Amino acid sequence: MNYKDYKEASRNFIENEKQFHLGVIPTEQPNPKTRNLSATIMKDTQAGVKMILSADEDIAKVASKAFETPEFKRFVDDIKTALDNRKQIVFSSVGASGRMAITIDAAWRQYWTSLIQKLPNRAQTLLDIANLVSSFTTGGDRALVRSVENFEDYMSFGREQVREAGIGEGDILVGLAECGLSASINGSVLEAQERGCTTYYLYCNPKEILVKHLDRVRVVFENEEIIKISLFVGNMAVAGSTRMQVTTVELLAAGAAMELAAKRWLEENLNEDELEAIGLVAFDLQTYADEFEKMNKALSTGAALEGLAKAVEYETETYTNNGLITYVTHDYLLDILTDTTERQPTFTLPPFKKFHDKDALVSWAYVKDPLYPNRVAWQHVFRRPIKGLDWTVEDYKRLGASQDIINNPPKIGSSEVEEYYIGNEDDPSRYSRKPANLVVLDINGSATPEVMEYFHKNLPNYSGGVVIRIGNIPNTKLYENEIHIPVEVPRTSTDIMTHLLIKVVFNLLSTATMAKMGRVWGNWMIQVLPTNKKLIDRSTRIIANLAGISYEKANEEFFKSYYGRKPEEEYRESYVVETLRRLGFDPNQDRE
Repeated sequence: MNYKDYKEASRNFIENEKQFHLGVIPTEQPNPKTRNLSATIMKDTQAGVKMILSADEDIAKVASKAFETPEFKRFVDDIKTALDNRKQIVFSSVGASGRMAITIDAAWRQYWTSLIQKLPNRAQTLLDIANLVSSFTTGGDRALVRSVENFEDYMSFGREQVREAGIGEGDILVGLAECGLSASINGSVLEAQERGCTTYYLYCNPKEILVKHLDRVRVVFENEEIIKISLFVGNMAVAGSTRMQVTTVELLAAGAAMELAAKRWLEENLNEDELEAIGLVAFDLQTYADEFEKMNKALSTGAALEGLAKAVEYETETYTNNGLITYVTHDYLLDILTDTTERQPTFTLPPFKKFHDKDALVSWAYVKDPLYPNRVAWQHVFRRPIKGLDWTVEDYKRLGASQDIINNPPKIGSSEVEEYYIGNEDDPSRYSRKPANLVVLDINGSATPEVMEYFHKNLPNYSGGVVIRIGNIPNTKLYENEIHIPVEVPRTSTDIMTHLLIKVVFNLLSTATMAKMGRVWGNWMIQVLPTNKKLIDRSTRIIANLAGISYEKANEEFFKSYYGRKPEEEYRESYVVETLRRLGFDPNQDRE
């Protein structure tokens, strides 16, 4: 931000960035159900966990309502038609929704390629179907690891990614949006529609509010050729943390549509013996909503709730003592990677560091594939070639980028992702300070003997370890120290209910841990890292709300903190907390 002082920066934001003043958007407002989250979880972990889960209670109802609409039924029909005609189905999004889109993409490819082992005579056809589904997130695949600042503000960037994907007539593009503020998603949807695609737009706030207040999304709603599906799920468990309920309902809805379309295609193209061999593919639509509701209830009671609380307390103790957590998983590496990378901007934590960067701070949590070295592990994350943005300075000029981006193009090319070592190579940074804990994730029995061999081999480098067992837990003991979160989930083609279970559990685990550590106040995410203008607005509203001052004054005070800190101190604490302290508000005071 090139302004001579903080007052000028604030004046510009107040006067010229009104599109980012989002206090009227429901998903940016605090949820009444979790109003006393930080006070509750400080006193009773299980009660706090249950409170967070209460914010998921409406997801099944919202999905169920959407499933009954003509637009959603057409969505399933169009996906099936695209499979018949060998047309692309591409998901476009940014941030948490972008990471979720990659999950759908990878799960689809994993399922169809797995069928080749069962039906080798169908190998080429199955491979063709696997490769029809893809995704791109604003900023390219490197954004899975670390967000690319301000890229979502450019409609031209989204349009360019559509052009690079070669999307055209007969293909389907699905835009996944929270409130429509991300111009890049809107640009991709408009470009796809203009190129003859069937375009869908899944959004999570009331249309009338969005159209009234956000110019960026108005152009999408005004285009009658773009098919809109409402998934308004209400306020987030932690104000503005759309990685939670927004992306969960998107995953439930989009995942159900993909599985049902796959089932219809298989029933038309396989014989009875082949169908018997592959087993259950999908439910009817309403069963997905019912199963999610069952899952939420199971997590909120009994042994699962007890296990969730134990996992939260384990992580809280580790981080409170300045320690590190390294998760070990192969089958669900992408799911865990998604949650751990999302913690950085949500709670002002150090991001993943490149393996050879010896100066960068170490991220509190990390994830390792115990079976494969780094480059192969990344292949298993995406299950397709890595798609970076290898754009030049001339490309950025052509696309109308800011001078800041032109002068310092971000490193987001295809090779960048592999600089982050998630494979089974030894990484001394993960036990560079103590306590350093190694955590195996056994999800539906996924911790094979090979996984446990890696765990036992590497455990001497760490302070200790635990096996967290989630889902359908086999009746065997893997290690002396285990935490169980038992939830029976049905297994379908892309295993969507398991992916939803992991998402809910880990969003809860990271959020509850941060709340128990005081990095949430009430249900405000006071440790937010302002990596874009939307988060500057969110920071401003939190300061205004907790300090009891006007939005304008709060924004000026925010920029005073922002301009007064050296870049190397970025992760010391959030600018919100620093500002509140200066204004006399103690974030550590009694949270009642």
